[in-house]
Amino acid sequence: MTKYDVIVIGGGPMGLATAAELSNSNKQTLLVDKYGFINQNGSSAGLSRQFRVQYAQKYMAQLALDSIPYWNNLQKTTKDTLIDHVGSLWFGDPALSSQEGGIGAAMTVMDELDIPYEKLNASQIQNRFPFKSIPEIYHGFFQKDGGIIDLAATQKALLNICISAPNVTLLEHSPVTNIQSLENGNIIVSIDGVDFITEKLVLTPGAYINELLTFLGLSIDIDIWEMSSAYYKITEDIKLPTWFVFQKPQATSLFYGFPEVDWAHPGYVRVAPDIPDVIIQDPSQRSRIPSQKSLELNEAWVRDHMVGLAPKSEFTSTCIITLVKNSKEELYLDTLPPSIPNNKNIIVYTGGWAAKFVPLIGKILTDLVLTETTSYDISNFKITYKTTN
Repeated sequence: MTKYDVIVIGGGPMGLATAAELSNSNKQTLLVDKYGFINQNGSSAGLSRQFRVQYAQKYMAQLALDSIPYWNNLQKTTKDTLIDHVGSLWFGDPALSSQEGGIGAAMTVMDELDIPYEKLNASQIQNRFPFKSIPEIYHGFFQKDGGIIDLAATQKALLNICISAPNVTLLEHSPVTNIQSLENGNIIVSIDGVDFITEKLVLTPGAYINELLTFLGLSIDIDIWEMSSAYYKITEDIKLPTWFVFQKPQATSLFYGFPEVDWAHPGYVRVAPDIPDVIIQDPSQRSRIPSQKSLELNEAWVRDHMVGLAPKSEFTSTCIITLVKNSKEELYLDTLPPSIPNNKNIIVYTGGWAAKFVPLIGKILTDLVLTETTSYDISNFKITYKTTN
């Protein structure tokens, strides 16, 4: 059997970031993905994600701040702009909270962490940004460090680091068919019927996590949201930040959006409802067909409350996001339970709105591989496993 010091299963952003970080060590690392790298089959599907530092939880905001130096280091490896810092605008009903947090709670955390922001009322929002007919009770804030992540460019930068690293081996289009953790300290990973041996295993398969955990007699509770979004043609000279609006009823009235970018339908902006088309438990249940109801809600918001956009979308898409069940904001990042041999040497990451943390998650997972500890606070991300055997 071929032996590696570390095997990382799941070649999306988190797996790529982990392998890229491990390239700085002397550990021989295998990164494997069942599809091709930078594919559209997981939670990294789509072209853009929001970067923000505001959170209702102090530890999440701190994690976002901690990620910035790692983003800066990754930016030095590529000419592509990974985050366009256009700022982040949150506004809406001040009494409302959602899976994104809440306006008041986020401002409290920003005050505690000395994160600068500008308070805005409804009139100020409409005068400064291309929105209209905003209820007078709405207010919000603008935070200048927010922005839009070019997720494909981010993965490409990480992949290039891995390709150039003499101690990283890449294996794609290679499904894992078994995982065995033995009492002697060895972990055997079967890939397309070929066995590989390692002492350290990192699982970063996103929505596909339970496919891997089943080999170990385990599962975890996740919800997989399939979501729709749409692109609207720009008809006037407008300037948008990334934005999120908090409204009632939450089941039909939460929306978010992005500015125009050159990597995703230039001349158009993306607007999306922050609600699931459907909640599934397995990625194979994904339809890849945008919900007509979601698109109609989206177009009504654009028509009634946005300026400088065509009223009808011209491009639509879907994506999936893996969420921690009943805790939509947090992440899962933990070792396996003590019932599994070598449990401290098998590390799991999945779940959460986490694109903003990509290079930092790679660092944290690498810390756990190399030293079994990390200086970053991951105490809130513990996993409760279920036994399937």
